[in-house]
Amino acid sequence: MTTVVAALVERRPALLALRRALPGRPQRVHAARDAAHLDRILRQHRVDGVVLGAAAARAGTFAALRDDFRVIPVFCLAAVRSDDAALVRRLERAGATVLLEALDEPILERVIRQRGMTARRAAALRPLAGELDLTTPMQRTAWEHIIGDATGRLTTAGLAARLRVGRETLSRQFGAGMAPRLKLAMDAVRLAAAGELLGCRGYRVAEVAELLGYSSVSLLQRTARRLVGGGARRLGTLPIEEIVRRAVAQRPGRWT
Repeated sequence: MTTVVAALVERRPALLALRRALPGRPQRVHAARDAAHLDRILRQHRVDGVVLGAAAARAGTFAALRDDFRVIPVFCLAAVRSDDAALVRRLERAGATVLLEALDEPILERVIRQRGMTARRAAALRPLAGELDLTTPMQRTAWEHIIGDATGRLTTAGLAARLRVGRETLSRQFGAGMAPRLKLAMDAVRLAAAGELLGCRGYRVAEVAELLGYSSVSLLQRTARRLVGGGARRLGTLPIEEIVRRAVAQRPGRWT
């Protein structure tokens, strides 16, 4: 999974450091001109986190992110001065990760990847492997890929290619025993990602559907009703682990 961030930093050296840490095409660092532009970026791109400069954090952008996009991790990358101590303490108490220009540049990519949305979601869903009866090395490896890529762009064929097995072989081996069907597991994790975003008041259902690769809002709504019960907004009221549990409860021989 490629780490992508939105950034509102006032110092060009900080932006260049981010782009060195997260190189590649398509662009992995979406630079915002101001808070309004940052808001648009978050609605148009699926990101692992937001990187703010000290000025943006002081101006209230951090507080606004916590109000509207509370699930998105926030990092502050700044050349912190001695009179910024109170700001640093406030940000860290509120859950932001503070990084120092130049000093922390070698570890920027690793820290953002390890503390970003994808890693956090994967950490929450990884323990469900046992509940889902995913016991073989093939099943566990496939599960790691699924929980690490909830964009909707991961297909059975694509996953099979990653694992260097045939598509039918993967589907058969993943669903062996009392494990869920591969497609059901993938749908469940994508719904969990949708629920995570819909728990934020800043996201509309249509925006979440587009961010996660649903072809239409109605498809997201239908999938939520079929697998979890209730419409898409209902997803935002449930822990992501519970969304997966409910979605896979229909598999034969389990909880039915």
